[in-house]
Amino acid sequence: MATDLDSTRSILVVDTDTAAMDAAVSLLDGHKVYQARNISDAQRKLVEEGIELAVIGPGFAHEAGVNEASLLLDIQPSLPIVLVADGLTTDVLRAAIRVGFKDVIDAPLNQSKIDSMLQHIERAEAMVAPDFKPKTKIGKVITIMSPKGGAGKTMTSSNVGLSLAMMSGTPERVVIMDADLQFGDICISLQVEPQHTIVDAARDIDKLDEQLLDSLLATHVSGMRVLSAPLEPSLADEVSTQVVVKTLGMLKRMFDYVVIDTAPFLDEPVLSILERSDVVLLVVDMDLPAVKNAKLALDTLKLIKFPFEKIKLILNRVNSKARLDIDELERSLGLEVQAAISSDKLVPRAVNEGEPVVSLYPRSRVAKDLRNVTSLVLDGDAMDEPQEEKRGWFR
Repeated sequence: MATDLDSTRSILVVDTDTAAMDAAVSLLDGHKVYQARNISDAQRKLVEEGIELAVIGPGFAHEAGVNEASLLLDIQPSLPIVLVADGLTTDVLRAAIRVGFKDVIDAPLNQSKIDSMLQHIERAEAMVAPDFKPKTKIGKVITIMSPKGGAGKTMTSSNVGLSLAMMSGTPERVVIMDADLQFGDICISLQVEPQHTIVDAARDIDKLDEQLLDSLLATHVSGMRVLSAPLEPSLADEVSTQVVVKTLGMLKRMFDYVVIDTAPFLDEPVLSILERSDVVLLVVDMDLPAVKNAKLALDTLKLIKFPFEKIKLILNRVNSKARLDIDELERSLGLEVQAAISSDKLVPRAVNEGEPVVSLYPRSRVAKDLRNVTSLVLDGDAMDEPQEEKRGWFR
């Protein structure tokens, strides 16, 4: 339905450049404007806020960016999307038209261009009545990372994934993606024997759709689904960042929770995953090398302006013999500890059994700790078990 030019719209501005985003927002004064720095956040805003128009900034004005932004149309097919391009090329214009954008505007924006854009959108709305049912939910992406190998990242991933499956009541709506492309161990941790891996997705990337991707997923005994890492380190080279991004985008539409285990370094695929995550669990072991590596990783994320509010600091192998001062650790990393996992011999025993400790030893202290970690990311119902007081970890 058409609206008057002066009427208030719900507009989503998406750009990687904060300054460009602020400039666009200032020109849209009088409208209800929402902001997102990446398409993952934009998808969630689209579902939650009733967006009527999306303005995609110059940071996405290239073919790959246009294709990624078009994922918004999977959520709301009739959404008007306008691309703002700095130095518009024929390839970008052709890509924008192909995926269904409503308009392309040369940067920089000014009030005249904004008014013209809104008039163009209103004319298009007057000609075509919307007939769609936007999705009511998009999956939450929980990424577990640790910049040091052996810090308990995969153990945390498998236990958080299974806890989400158990606590949500719909295990079939939870998937674990093993994105440690060279040395992924999620399937071993869960005693899952995969028939297919993410390499199969890479080899059929042009044909990949949700039905094909579903056929590549293994099923855990709980009903939870698993996307396996390559079975051989040499096969990791076949899985490009584009494959990881496209696969993750599909999993978000297929499941309520997507738990991702990552490699212990910040390469391009891991950074792309982090950018598209809703929650990042940073697992830090209780030793100086782990803290040092975590500090270096956080410094890198700070340089690329990663939103630190998404990061939750998790301490692993906490016990009374640890000589690290928690207050000093928090000051060094610039983050407050959100949860802690006790040091317990049951953990390596469960790992060797190939079953997460939350199911093998559900009444243990460490299982309770891991469920507390899971409660940090669980939507809806709170946990029945009370959280431990922060300074009670060493009792």
